[in-house]
Amino acid sequence: MSSFKEYKSLALTATIFLSVMIIGGCATAIKYSYDTKASFSEQKSYAWAPSSGMSRQDSLLEANVQTLADQLLVQKGFSRMSEKADLMISMNYEFDSGSYHYGYQLRMLTLNIYKIRHDMPSPAGLSRELVWRGTASGTINTDAASSDLKQAVEGILMNFPPH
Repeated sequence: MSSFKEYKSLALTATIFLSVMIIGGCATAIKYSYDTKASFSEQKSYAWAPSSGMSRQDSLLEANVQTLADQLLVQKGFSRMSEKADLMISMNYEFDSGSYHYGYQLRMLTLNIYKIRHDMPSPAGLSRELVWRGTASGTINTDAASSDLKQAVEGILMNFPPH
């Protein structure tokens, strides 16, 4: 009789372990890096880098990421400006090559934040220096009903600005 109880307990433990591993394996991984010499205390405004046309794949995704990031950055005391911003944000993303239901799953989203040097314009335009990068990788559902994209953007910007 005790061997049945032991078997049942072992089966329950294995089921819980496998469930945690499967759910954990689907989680979005967040990584970030920044210039440790950069000061973030004086930067209070930002602008989004203009889309480069051909490199952009999904304008709806970009608009949703910008809206989510704007909400978070305003909560952190930043303001979005169209001109003379302190920081410039660009985004990169990649989709899985396989299709899912009605579209593709996002597998990586990166936000790059540059410090803009208004005092030193380059021949190509504004001089900018990468000071922070955050990346979410994993399976990120971009459907409006899903919270995956919001969680990815929140995760990316959670540690921005660094203290």
